[in-house]
Amino acid sequence: MSQNRVFIIGAGYMGQGLAQIIARSGSEVILIDSSEEALKNCLVHISSDLDVEIARWGLTASEKRAMMSRISTSKNIEDVCTASFVIEAIPEILKEKQILFAHLDKLCSPDTILASNTATLAIGEISRRMRYPERVIGLHFLSPAPKTLVVEVVRSINTSDRTLQIALRFVKMLEKTPIFVYENPGSITTRIMLPMINEAVRVLAENIATCDDIDNAMKIGYGMKVGPLAMADFIGLDSIVVWTENIHQETGEMSFVPAKLLRKMVRAGFSGLKSGRGFYRYDKDGHRIEGSGLKPCDVGINGLKKLNGGVE
Repeated sequence: MSQNRVFIIGAGYMGQGLAQIIARSGSEVILIDSSEEALKNCLVHISSDLDVEIARWGLTASEKRAMMSRISTSKNIEDVCTASFVIEAIPEILKEKQILFAHLDKLCSPDTILASNTATLAIGEISRRMRYPERVIGLHFLSPAPKTLVVEVVRSINTSDRTLQIALRFVKMLEKTPIFVYENPGSITTRIMLPMINEAVRVLAENIATCDDIDNAMKIGYGMKVGPLAMADFIGLDSIVVWTENIHQETGEMSFVPAKLLRKMVRAGFSGLKSGRGFYRYDKDGHRIEGSGLKPCDVGINGLKKLNGGVE
């Protein structure tokens, strides 16, 4: 089956990244979202990201034009009736994914491959309401999708050999390394990464060290490119809370109970990079402000209140 036309459901950050790498591989991409504004912003952000690559000599202007010409948008989900390959990239809410996949099951040919980019939910649970669950597979692209080289290819009990082989070829076509995983909430990367972030947050909350020192200890000591708290900001603290709750609900393991400080920060509107403030502060261009990392004195209720512009 050819993947010359790939449909992506969801025009958020991950959908944008997927559109870039698929268009760069030479395939046509159709981004589908119910929000006209999201679709417009998506194209603007993709164009801006590609301009950054041009400035870094990682792309030419003509290559950008070719990529953008392969990306189109639609608000009409029924367009997927012509699809051979669909990737879902909507938020990590099980019920919403189940409804979407049940709808795709009716709209698409039984031969169409339906992939979920879920980081924490079970593929079998997502596809349980479908007539043809054998054509559903997990393709977990790490963020940012254009930069990371690994894709977790997640097979459920129902996933057919045909679906698996097509998905593996698709990932290789994108010049990514496929990592085969049997269905498990969190797969490999998310399941290992979340407890580390959770524990780093607890270390900060227990007044053991500053954000910068926690991240530098892990970067220098263990060769990580990004420290756990900076990583949490990049992913989004609200997303971290949802992901940990999803895996805790499935596994019951206490390491996935969200740290209290995470919940406090999300309630205060500190979502990380996308809100301009998380464990660090960020300027309007998304660059981290030097010396802005939280310190132990900042993490109490009064400290967070002051950081958010409130009064004690």
